Amino acid sequence: MKEVIIVGAGTGGLSVARELSKNSNVNITIIEKGPTSDAKDAYKYYDAWDKNEMELIKTDLVGGSSLVIAGNFIPTLVEELKEYDIDITPQLEQLKEEIGIQTMPETHEGKINKLLKKASSELGLDMKDMPKGINPEKCIQCGKCAWGCPNGAKWDSLEDLKIAKENGIKLITNEAVIGLIAEHNIIKGVKTNQGNQYLADIVIVAAGGMVTPKLLRTVGIKAGETFSVDPFITVGAYLKGANQDYEIQMNKYIHLPHIVISSHTSHLLLPKIQETHPDATADDIISLMVKVPDNLKGHVYMNEVVKGIDFEDASLLARGAAIAGNILVKAGADIKSLSSTHVRGAHLIASARIGDVVDNNLETKIQNLYVADGSVLPKAPGMPPIYTILALSRRLGQYLSNKL
Repeated sequence: MKEVIIVGAGTGGLSVARELSKNSNVNITIIEKGPTSDAKDAYKYYDAWDKNEMELIKTDLVGGSSLVIAGNFIPTLVEELKEYDIDITPQLEQLKEEIGIQTMPETHEGKINKLLKKASSELGLDMKDMPKGINPEKCIQCGKCAWGCPNGAKWDSLEDLKIAKENGIKLITNEAVIGLIAEHNIIKGVKTNQGNQYLADIVIVAAGGMVTPKLLRTVGIKAGETFSVDPFITVGAYLKGANQDYEIQMNKYIHLPHIVISSHTSHLLLPKIQETHPDATADDIISLMVKVPDNLKGHVYMNEVVKGIDFEDASLLARGAAIAGNILVKAGADIKSLSSTHVRGAHLIASARIGDVVDNNLETKIQNLYVADGSVLPKAPGMPPIYTILALSRRLGQYLSNKL
């Protein structure tokens, strides 16, 4: 019987656990820093890192970012991964069926999404339907996709946890792994902030883009020399009675070279819009997210995370903001109220890259030490990476199950 420890019960960790737990010759223990929570309360566990010029968004709870994303599932980096002899096509097809990925029916478009699509078309821009992991039969269009779906309509990694638990895995919560234990270049286990040591034959680190490289450094692996996010802003304006905040978030998108524009609301816009329209409420905002693919210039060290905005990022965001502003005005928004949020960073990735830190089976130079989260992505895709992260993690779980 092999002992396996998975560090982190987020998207990657639970995806590996789901597949590997099918092997009855394996004992799996997942150690998670955060608590368990109902999906509807997931917004309470946002843990924004604001010690940079760019605010970095992450969560600390079982299920991780899958609970607070908008439910977008677009395959990314598929061809790039083939350059590393990694083909995730079978896992993408498997996930498509498991999750029920589809574009939303016309009944779930929302009036503002329709309006934005029409305005985009009039400006010569192609606004497409976003593939979603949302069950339209359960979705009541409350707008809380990124806060934690209160109706169980959006897929999240708690589905993977349910199956893994049925297969006998053990979950430890509210305990953080702070270091790895290795001897003679072979992993032996982990140590936690509660003074515990857990020994294992295999350790899979899935603690997220900012924590995973720090843990790898505790056994001499030079991770965190690169670090990417997806910088984004939300551009919005006043449109009385828009009620966009009740529609499915990011239900439609425009994919331009190095820029993605998608329907999205943010309450951070309200104080700025109220400067020109004091009577405005959150229901009077019409807005679009502008997101750009990041470079690899960030760093994650043991006691420091460095991630900023450079000239290229800023120029792309400015170009996207101008396009978004034109769409909003064409859709009927008051040009005098056009505003933008500060720059934030989502999808913390590429800090333990394939080819640099892990091989094509996601194993590090320490024998039996693997990584299964967005850290392994070779670069920022500029699109939601969860579909690809899930596929890579499913692939790792299947590989280890067969190996053991």
